[in-house]
Amino acid sequence: MSGASAVAADGRLAAYDFGPDRPFQAGRLDAGLSLLRAAKVLDEDDLLAFGPAADADLELIHDRDYLEALARFSAAGAAPADPVEATRFGLVGDNRPFPGMDQAARLVAGATMAAVDAVAAGDLAHAFAPVAGLHHAQRRRAVGFCLVNDVAVAIARCTRAWPLRVLYVDLDAHHGDGVQAAFYDDPRVCTVSLHETGRYLFPGSGEVHELGRPPGTGRSVNVPLEPRTGDDGFLAAFDAVVEPLAAAFRPDLLVTQNGCDGHADDPLSDLTLSLRGFRELARRLHKLAHRHCQGRWVATGGGGYDLDRVVPRAWALLWSELSGRRLPSRVPSAWLAGRAASPDPANHALVGWVEPRQRRRRGSAGPGARELEERNQRTVRAVRRLALPPSVRVVYPLARRAGGAATGRLPGWEPRAGEHQSAGGPLVLRDRTPASLLRRLEVDPGIHAFVRDPDQEREVLARIAEEPTGEVVVAHTPEGLVVGYVAVLDPEPGTRFASLPGLLEVGAIEVATGWRRGGVASALLRFAVEPDPFEDLILIASGLSWHWDLDQSGLSAVAYRRVLGRVFEAAGFETLRTDEPEIAYHPANLFVARVGSRVPPARRAAFTSRLLRGHHAMP
Repeated sequence: MSGASAVAADGRLAAYDFGPDRPFQAGRLDAGLSLLRAAKVLDEDDLLAFGPAADADLELIHDRDYLEALARFSAAGAAPADPVEATRFGLVGDNRPFPGMDQAARLVAGATMAAVDAVAAGDLAHAFAPVAGLHHAQRRRAVGFCLVNDVAVAIARCTRAWPLRVLYVDLDAHHGDGVQAAFYDDPRVCTVSLHETGRYLFPGSGEVHELGRPPGTGRSVNVPLEPRTGDDGFLAAFDAVVEPLAAAFRPDLLVTQNGCDGHADDPLSDLTLSLRGFRELARRLHKLAHRHCQGRWVATGGGGYDLDRVVPRAWALLWSELSGRRLPSRVPSAWLAGRAASPDPANHALVGWVEPRQRRRRGSAGPGARELEERNQRTVRAVRRLALPPSVRVVYPLARRAGGAATGRLPGWEPRAGEHQSAGGPLVLRDRTPASLLRRLEVDPGIHAFVRDPDQEREVLARIAEEPTGEVVVAHTPEGLVVGYVAVLDPEPGTRFASLPGLLEVGAIEVATGWRRGGVASALLRFAVEPDPFEDLILIASGLSWHWDLDQSGLSAVAYRRVLGRVFEAAGFETLRTDEPEIAYHPANLFVARVGSRVPPARRAAFTSRLLRGHHAMP
């Protein structure tokens, strides 16, 4: 890979213009690129050549009759659009036809395709398509200023040309509904959208339970956030979901929609982000691309409708991160003077690249702010339980509140060692494995398929062992190769069982792919729960079918559930019914519990009452 970056844009994209009375105007192109040039971070050699998208590419996502209508309505001198047909294809209101719109839309798609192709082929490390990210367009309809879904077209073309898995991260204030719909059943593309909740904002979708359809169930992830979330809340949601999701999905290419319409000054949303927040998001995405995608990253400009104060600066901050080129200390005065709404140069808030830091006003963290934060935290916890396999949640735990502490409910006993004769040879079983020992052992790469770098594999287990309430039980060869583990720890906050005293969760059972015969998982779990102190505790475990390694196992979800059920039953667990939403989402999902023989009846009853309304107490 060359390591170079490029911008897929030129003056032709100014033709994508719905008119001066619509928020999406041609002026965004000049406003953004002119600032990059004035700041001396973009020259002609940085521009990536592109042409209009062909029918064969657009038809990967859009129906032919829609594309024909788009061409027919955009012809110069064409008769007024038939209102019935125009409505059928969404070419009304915000998406009203304009001369040349077909060619303009094809150029937008062509620019994004060129960017994705160049990065996927290794010709570029990063690429930026600023007039792109038209994420609302549907297969047969124009929606929300989006005539063709350029990002979906580019990703679909990419996955057909290269054997790449694509992670699409949408940061626009509005849900990325069109891209989600395009790949709703495609396991090769994982879409994640962080947006203002559809309860208040167009397009009214993007709820946490929009998970996809088989075989792509679990590959659509949505984080709907409350109005006035701000930088801190948005970044916290990103950190809690996107980084661990990338670890679980193991993408080869990162494609992002970096809409800046979540800014506090944008007229179309109420997320109240700042340019500082957008800069931090760009930095996180850059690190994610290098950590998980060998650096491959294509960013698109997306939405944003304050063309004087926000869009140009947001693009400049993003391009600076992508290209590694340092911006000058202030926005060039010549560029400011040339803008129609030129700000006062003495006002640092407007001549700087980001807003000055503001001290929190007294009372700004009052009941309303706390309630908003709690709503977002509940959403994030629900998303994590649905989107992330247990082993990934263990490795990427939620940050604890300031001043908070682990509950310390794991009982103590002397470390033990045992033996298991597996089909692959003898194994040593160890519990209460300290991080210091784990860092000296080798780890079979198949034990954590979501960790690409072999040097990180030992650290994954060590981090689990360092959790204050974590218990790691490992199976390793006599030569010191770890081939499986069980992790027992406090349940992640947010479930109805998390606050119940004397309850722990089997957070993960992992066995390396080459060792999944011979009862290793059953032996590990039985060994893990043998110590006497577990007779005073309730242990729970859950499994969601879209997290299971069905490709490697060759089993259906129902058959895999039966196998897991037998593993748990052999260790004294019982399969239970519960209406916990993520468990009830799919009939193959699994919930099991092991109630210790010395658990008091009152605690048994409290646990049982949380399974199902009206459920009878356990004997």
